[in-house]
Amino acid sequence: VERAGAASPDAGARVGGPAAAVVADVSSFLSDCARRLSLGELLAPLAELIHDPTAGSLAYDVWVALFPQAWRQLSSDEQLSHFKSLLSTLQRPSNLKYAHATPNAVQGWLAALGACSPAPKLPAALLRYLASRFGAWHVAMPLLEAGVALHPTETQWYDALADVHSALGDADARAAVCQQRALHDETRRALALGRYGAWQAAQDAYAECMNRWQAGEIVLVNTPQAELALWEEGIVSSAKALNQWELLSEYAKAWPGSQPALLMECAWKSADWDRLRDLFGKANLRSQASLKMLQTYAAIHDGKLGEAEARCNEGIQHALAQWCALPPPALPSHTPLLQMFQQFQELQESAQMLVELNAAQRNNQLPDLNSILLTWRERLPNAWEALPAWNDLVSWRNHMFSHINNVLGRLAGPDNPALATKGYQELLWTVVRFAHVARRQQLPQACISIIAKVQTVSAGLASTDMDDAFSKLREQARACLQLPGSGKQGLQALLAADVTHMGSAQRAELFVIKGELLLAMADAGAAGTGGGPSPAEEEAVSTAFATAVSIYPDLPRGWLLWGFLYDSTYRNLLAAKGPAPMEVDSPAALADAAPPVTSAQVAAAAERALTCYLLSLQLCAAKGASIVPRVLTLLDAVAGPVAARALGDNAEGIPLWHWLPWLPQLLRGLRKGWGPQAQHLLTRIAEAYPQPLYYPLRAYLASSGAGTASPPDLWKPVLKPAAAPAAVPAAAAA
Repeated sequence: VERAGAASPDAGARVGGPAAAVVADVSSFLSDCARRLSLGELLAPLAELIHDPTAGSLAYDVWVALFPQAWRQLSSDEQLSHFKSLLSTLQRPSNLKYAHATPNAVQGWLAALGACSPAPKLPAALLRYLASRFGAWHVAMPLLEAGVALHPTETQWYDALADVHSALGDADARAAVCQQRALHDETRRALALGRYGAWQAAQDAYAECMNRWQAGEIVLVNTPQAELALWEEGIVSSAKALNQWELLSEYAKAWPGSQPALLMECAWKSADWDRLRDLFGKANLRSQASLKMLQTYAAIHDGKLGEAEARCNEGIQHALAQWCALPPPALPSHTPLLQMFQQFQELQESAQMLVELNAAQRNNQLPDLNSILLTWRERLPNAWEALPAWNDLVSWRNHMFSHINNVLGRLAGPDNPALATKGYQELLWTVVRFAHVARRQQLPQACISIIAKVQTVSAGLASTDMDDAFSKLREQARACLQLPGSGKQGLQALLAADVTHMGSAQRAELFVIKGELLLAMADAGAAGTGGGPSPAEEEAVSTAFATAVSIYPDLPRGWLLWGFLYDSTYRNLLAAKGPAPMEVDSPAALADAAPPVTSAQVAAAAERALTCYLLSLQLCAAKGASIVPRVLTLLDAVAGPVAARALGDNAEGIPLWHWLPWLPQLLRGLRKGWGPQAQHLLTRIAEAYPQPLYYPLRAYLASSGAGTASPPDLWKPVLKPAAAPAAVPAAAAA
């Protein structure tokens, strides 16, 4: 106050105008306070404000500001003597009364201790507990990070910090802590592979480390126990991400005491309910919400709906308590709880379906389950969520679908055979969707294993009753396309499939996939020799694409892939054309030499590629941004008549907005062999989009010689009959 009062007159002297009076009044008030008031009189209103029940934030800020200054005044011996009192204060049971308040006493203590210099060394395990129980994540984490920096040889700091990051859902930060702690480069490599989503490679890396350690390799023989546990955890998490639950079940049964949570999870997913009930009394889970969910699974399976409702409500309460203990919902930490809430919701709906099924059996009438089943189809996890979240949901739904099918099989008569397989149809749709997500996440092996389970379930069903037969076959073939060395397996699946009940678009798409598999096999075979596919292999691929577009001409992917094939052929022919050799050593060498590549072959390949690209642009606007540049490059590379013919025959149906980013290239084409076609295209663009064309056209006319050059001949496309189908390139038809 004295400093403020002393500085105020100078400040008032520097202020002029109406503000000078205000500054003078403030200066007079501060001077009076400095002369008459004591420190107690100044702190009295502050204490009254702090004890106001609605001023929690003010008390928090004042405490965090004052305590470090008081701590700094104590000697080292005094600080040490107060340390035990601090620990007992932080562990006091009365703190739990306000654990869900923000801010609370524990948060204030940790924030104040973190601002002290030097900060007292609190136990890492205590900080981890206080962070999770009192919502003190933001103040406990800097203390843990400081402990890691100050005590790098003490492993408990790494464990606590990794657990906090794991509870917050920050897998990248947890992996960084584990990498900092890891002793071997092999461990760091495996952790990095896991963070990049290369789960199969990460699993192989962890398994290699374990095998080398068991073999007694001198580099890994002195691996710390914590790093061995990290390897084991990495193998389990990789197996979950790869959907390898059979492997996990065998591992959990072999070591039942080390992984009780994993053993319980494998038990309910494999429908081993007796083992699950036995484990309820022997093992305990860290998450009470997960335990209540497993108990709800078992109760619904046993038909104890009252007990299932009670366990479900208890689990929801535990999950809500965990939600309140987390930071505001802006972190991935809430994602597992959201998934858990969805599972609890579906457990309640499962109990409702059981009630309806039981009533239907008593009254010998058909139950109405369509609303719940439709809701289940629409309420699925996001496509980018991890496979374990999908597996939890799909596994329980499969149990319910099997039960529904058993009941409907007894209720449905011979007049309604489709109803008897209602549960199997829902099961197939859900599992095929699961396989699709696995393939989109670049996990082809998991997709193939999921499809294999679908085939065992649907073995007794007629193909005409399977609405998802095409989806199942497509996912299996595309997964084989992603998995190296599985092209032959995908071709066998396509050849063995019954496509008589499929539509023309579906059969055409299967032929496109067949062409992709053939091309992948040809590229794999030619990779060892350093060349490309043979002419016979290219012909087989071209035949598959030609069959696809002839069955269903409105297939943009077929035209696009066919264009890629011809474009690759054009590049190879252009590279092989080269300068002719000056001489041949012998007649035998002349006989063995490949026939020379002619300009007509190169032009024909370029024209076919252009035709396919332009037809794909007509049918699919999404790929235009990546196709148009290559189309313009080919137009400039080939001879004028070839480019003019390809552009004139196929550019009419392409949306004009595709060409807007490439107007300068089209204007330069006016001087080339396809100038008349470019002029017609620019005329249409001028009518539809005059403003985007104005500035490129003005720049073109201002360039040297553009204004005096003669315009190209007037050209208009030949009108085709309205009923004519989409054209197939002549070379493909041949």
